[in-house]
Amino acid sequence: MSRSSTKKREQVALFAAAILVAIGGIIYELVLGAAASYLVGDSILSFSLATGVTLFGMGIGSLLVNYIKLHPATSFATNEIILGLIGGNSVMLMYLGFVFTRSHWLIFAVISLAVGICIGLEIPLLMKMFQEFGRKSSVKLFSKILALDYFGALIASLLFPLVMLPYLGLMRSAYLVAALNIGVAVLILKQMKASKIVMTISVIATMLLLGFFIYATEIEHGIDKRTYKDPVMWQQQTPYQKIVLTRYKNDTRLFLNRNLQFSSLDEARYHETLSASALSSVASPKRVLIMGGGDGLLARDVLKYPSVEHITLVDIDEVMTNLAKTNHLLTDINQRSLHDPRVSIVNQDAFQFAFSTKDKYDVVLIDLVDPSNEKLAKLYSEQLYRQIGNILTERGVMVTQATSSFFSPHAFYMVANTVKSSHPERYVTAFSVNVPSFG
Repeated sequence: MSRSSTKKREQVALFAAAILVAIGGIIYELVLGAAASYLVGDSILSFSLATGVTLFGMGIGSLLVNYIKLHPATSFATNEIILGLIGGNSVMLMYLGFVFTRSHWLIFAVISLAVGICIGLEIPLLMKMFQEFGRKSSVKLFSKILALDYFGALIASLLFPLVMLPYLGLMRSAYLVAALNIGVAVLILKQMKASKIVMTISVIATMLLLGFFIYATEIEHGIDKRTYKDPVMWQQQTPYQKIVLTRYKNDTRLFLNRNLQFSSLDEARYHETLSASALSSVASPKRVLIMGGGDGLLARDVLKYPSVEHITLVDIDEVMTNLAKTNHLLTDINQRSLHDPRVSIVNQDAFQFAFSTKDKYDVVLIDLVDPSNEKLAKLYSEQLYRQIGNILTERGVMVTQATSSFFSPHAFYMVANTVKSSHPERYVTAFSVNVPSFG
C-alpha cells in the first residue's frame, strides 16, 4: 500500500475519531446532569453544574496538553481509556455516593471535572496527531475538526433523550459511551501502529466496560436495595422518570425518582380525600378528568360513584399506566381500574392536554408529582388553573394535591394562593389530610 493512501486512511480515522469523541463528550454531560437530577430532584441546578464544571474541566484539559510529552496517538488513546473508565462508572459512583455518603454533590463535581479534563484534551491531541502524520496545522484543519465536534454534539443531543435513555437507562448509556471511547482508542492505535501495551490495555478495558454494560441492571438493582428499606420488586428508567416498586409483607410502595408516591397501608386516606372532596360537591358528576394518577388508585375511587360515565386519565408516562394495568402489585390495589371501559387513558403532557381538549368536565382531579423543580412549574401555574376553569362545566369542581401543609407549608399555601389568584370569582379553600407513610 502506498504511503499516500496510508496517510489518507489515517486522516479518515482521525476525522472519524473527532466526531465520535464529540458524541461521547456531550452524552457524558447529559448523563451527569440527568443522574444528579434524579438523585436530588433539582434539574436546573444539576444540568447547570454538569455543564459548567465539565466546561471548566475542558479548559484545564486544553491547557494541560502542553505538558504531555508522549507520542500523540499513545496520549490520545490513554486519555480515551481514562475517560471511558471514569465516565463509564460515573453513574454507579454517583449512586453509591448518594446511598452511602452525604458528599454526593462533591462526588458529582469531582467526576464532572475529571470527565471535563479528559474531554478538553481530545481536540488538542487530535490536532497533534494530524501534525504528526503530515498534515500542517491550519485554520482550515481546525475549522473541520470543530465542525465535526459540533455535528457530533447534535447527534448526541438527539441520541440521548430519544434512544439511549428510554431503551438503555442511565447506567447502560454511560457504559456504552465508555466502550465507544475506548473503541476510538483502539481505532487510532491500530491505524497509527502505536504502543502495543496501550492497545492491550484498551482491549481489556473495553471487555471490562462491556461486562458492566451487560450486568448494569443487576448492579443498579443491588445499589437500589441499599437505597430503599424494602425489597425492590420492579424498577425501570423511562424517558420521564425512574419507577420503583417495593414490597414488604402487606406494604407495597411506589417511588418516582426516589420520591414516595404511596404506601398501600394508608394510600386510601389520600385518594379518598382527593376524590370525595370533589365528587361529593357536584350533583351527579358524569365526566371526570384526572391529571396524573397513572397508578390507577384515584381512578379506582372515582369509579365508586355510580353517576360517573367517563373518566379521562392523562399521564405523560405510558410505562407508568401500562404498569398499573399489568403488574399484579398495582392491580391488586387499584382493582384493575384502568381496565374499566369507562376509563380512557391519554399519554400526553397534562398542560398540553388542557389547552387542546374540546371536552367539558364536571370534576377535574390533579394528582401530579410535587412541584419539586422548575420543569414542573407549568403544572402548578395560573395559566393551567385558568384553562382548567375553561374546561369545567358551569358548576364543575377542581381539586389539586399541593404537597404537605406540615412539611412544606410554603409550597402548600403558594399552590393555594395560585389557584385563588387564577379564579378570584370562585370559592377556593385549602385542606389537608395526615398520611403517616409520608412522615
